[in-house]
Amino acid sequence: QPEYNAAGDEVWFSVWNGKDQTSAIVVVDDKTRKLKKVIKDERLVTPTGKFNVYNTRKDIY
Repeated sequence: QPEYNAAGDEVWFSVWNGKDQTSAIVVVDDKTRKLKKVIKDERLVTPTGKFNVYNTRKDIY
């Protein structure tokens, strides 16, 4: 599921791959829907969880 940043101007997506492939976090501009950034790192195997505490501070798990 995508998640907005605190400012509400970016949408963040987790892109999962197998452990032998590169996973990433993709950042898209909310208004233009254009790609802003792709975050890749070898430590980013399964990018899961909430990236933005601001949006989830009242969530109960």
